[in-house]
Amino acid sequence: MPIQTYWNQKEPHRDSALWRFMDLRKFRDMMANEELYFRRADLFTDKSEGLPPEAYALRMLGLDPFNIDHRRELNHHLGSLAQHRESYYVSCWHLYAQGLETLDMWELYGHDGVAIITRYDLLYDALNGLLDVAHLGQVQYGTAHLTNRFNALEFITTKQEKYAPDCEVRALITAYDPLASGNRHIDLDNNPHPHPLPVNPRNAWVPDCKRRRIDLRKLVIDVVISPWAEPDAVEEINLWVKLKCFPASARQSELTSGSTPTLAQFRQYRHLFSKRPDEIGDAQESEATKRELQRFAEVISTLPDERVRWLYKKRWDIMRLHPGEIPLLSDAQYLEATLRILIQR
Repeated sequence: MPIQTYWNQKEPHRDSALWRFMDLRKFRDMMANEELYFRRADLFTDKSEGLPPEAYALRMLGLDPFNIDHRRELNHHLGSLAQHRESYYVSCWHLYAQGLETLDMWELYGHDGVAIITRYDLLYDALNGLLDVAHLGQVQYGTAHLTNRFNALEFITTKQEKYAPDCEVRALITAYDPLASGNRHIDLDNNPHPHPLPVNPRNAWVPDCKRRRIDLRKLVIDVVISPWAEPDAVEEINLWVKLKCFPASARQSELTSGSTPTLAQFRQYRHLFSKRPDEIGDAQESEATKRELQRFAEVISTLPDERVRWLYKKRWDIMRLHPGEIPLLSDAQYLEATLRILIQR
């Protein structure tokens, strides 16, 4: 089946170099089986994979985050998307820019292994003709490129701005479970959640990954060894390259030198060596400002007692939508502000 395009697709030049960083264990697996590995999208470390930013979803759907009914509708949309992303299996590649090899990428994805190198056109040819529905294109970062659409493929090829240094090119294959339920995010009280619930497990036959047979000799044009690879690992990597008759032998990373920090030093002093920004926690992102809380208190203080009690109940219901989880910090702040008004009366 030919590779399919998707909405708002972005592609590099066909002769662009792509690197796939992998640890030694994954390199052994690829060499031994000659298969590309595709991970199910919901199993990535970033739990927002394939989901739109909440602010974008609220704006696009015309929802008020502080309206209990709108919050339920938002959770329903996000929960449905979270199930849909389980149909996408992903292979991640780095769009290489000459002279911009970084220790960040090695530490994150291949500290003791290699980066195999190909070109965009070679990866395209390897995927073209698979029995699966396949897509290939660049990941876009942030929200500026998002259109006023609720499009799953657009979301699965979008990541937060903090991941921009990854310069990711994403290969996708799609495998739907024909017997899947679309309501695994609905609890026993008929409340929607923004993710599938353990009480509603997916079917047991849905795999964590997919593997597809490829011709390594057509795909791989070079192999680069991690600056932190141990001597016995380097020897093994060279043996694999020789065994598979690649056109070139493996070579050491350009970052390999006496001045390169050890892996332990890099992890200990990441703030000195890393170009990757610190991540911001969810609670900090959702925190209401002092001015917002003051304005909220001014508005509800003018309301009759019956209306304030009704608002308090609605706030309490919002926090109960996520049983067993930590609620959004802003929800807790507004609940407390509402309670203060009731106590003062």
